[in-house]
Amino acid sequence: MSYSSFISLRYLKSKRRISSISTISLISLLGVIIGTAALIIVISVFNGFQGIVTQILINFDPHVRITALAGDRLPNAPNVLLNVEKLKDVESATPFLSGKALIVSGNINRAVYVKGILPGGNERVSSLSKSIVLGHFLRPGKANEILIGISLADALGAVVGDTVAIISPAGLELSLTQFYQPRVEKFVVCGIYQSKNKDYDGYYAFINLAASQELFASPGTVVDSNMVNGIDIRLKTISDADHVKSLLQKKYPTLNVETWYDLHKDLYRMMTIERIVAYTVLSLIILVAAFNILGSISMTVIEKQREIGALKAMGATNRGIVKIYLYEGLAIGVIGSAIGSLVGFLVGEAQIKLQIFKLDTTVYIIPALPVQMRLSDFIIVASIAILICSLAALYPAQRAAQINPADAVRWE
Repeated sequence: MSYSSFISLRYLKSKRRISSISTISLISLLGVIIGTAALIIVISVFNGFQGIVTQILINFDPHVRITALAGDRLPNAPNVLLNVEKLKDVESATPFLSGKALIVSGNINRAVYVKGILPGGNERVSSLSKSIVLGHFLRPGKANEILIGISLADALGAVVGDTVAIISPAGLELSLTQFYQPRVEKFVVCGIYQSKNKDYDGYYAFINLAASQELFASPGTVVDSNMVNGIDIRLKTISDADHVKSLLQKKYPTLNVETWYDLHKDLYRMMTIERIVAYTVLSLIILVAAFNILGSISMTVIEKQREIGALKAMGATNRGIVKIYLYEGLAIGVIGSAIGSLVGFLVGEAQIKLQIFKLDTTVYIIPALPVQMRLSDFIIVASIAILICSLAALYPAQRAAQINPADAVRWE
């Protein structure tokens, strides 16, 4: 052990002639502990919420989606689908046709997104079929079946077996200039799903792809079985989404390619901003502790002027003196961040296993605050705490190195 580290540890543990210095040092250590623990706990809760949101969205959204740039028909869809399925990272892919329409049940109507899917293909890229709470999933060849969300069913007052009508927007512009009746198709509610996402449950209805092609076909045109406006893709590993997106963008520059993150970019951007704000605000606790460290070490320098002068007279270098106080700040940072990390870990584990902080299940879809602890967060938070504490000790350390040994030894 070098003399700098040995002396800094002695300074840290020894009693001070001025008792307030010890008190300030203890307060500084507690500030680092509380700040570190608070950061880890809050960030872990953010991770928990983000994990739940991502899981819900990914269960219903594809890992990658290809659509026409203007929302029109996807050109040469069979060939695009075939090429997508040949990619080694792709597990499965399925076409779809979606659009806005008006759904009517009795005297109640609501604007919704109607998505035409292939039941077998959709089961390979989505968990929609596993989220049925009443009735059954769409069956191939049943053109008159419709699957609606639980919130939409409640708004329409519809149950399994009820008949609803869908008014297509295709050709509506003709009704303004000539006699034309909007296309209306009737469907039987075969099932009701619950995705735990209010947007999906309240505004999305699913029908067979062939039925959607009939529904959204323009007046006077022949219904084309290849008429789709997108392809949903499920990958073997979700982390390959950006790589697959890059490949598809190069191959099909005129098409719109989005990953699961792109589909909800605003939501994830907001969550990222919340994390940054939480980091910044809670780091202020450690910053306040750092000012206390600066004050306590500065007072230690004043208290130990004679000792510093004696050390320099015996041959201690300015660099060695600086290290003494830097090590002291570093030690406070390491001890504080270590204890704070342990406290944060124990609180997180207690919440995971005991669910101490519960949530109202009538409002939230989860029974308690979610916690997801990551090693990277512990490392980042501890590193920030140690860095701040070390920087706080830099100024008084430089002051100590500037002390003249002759003046210090004569000082009373």
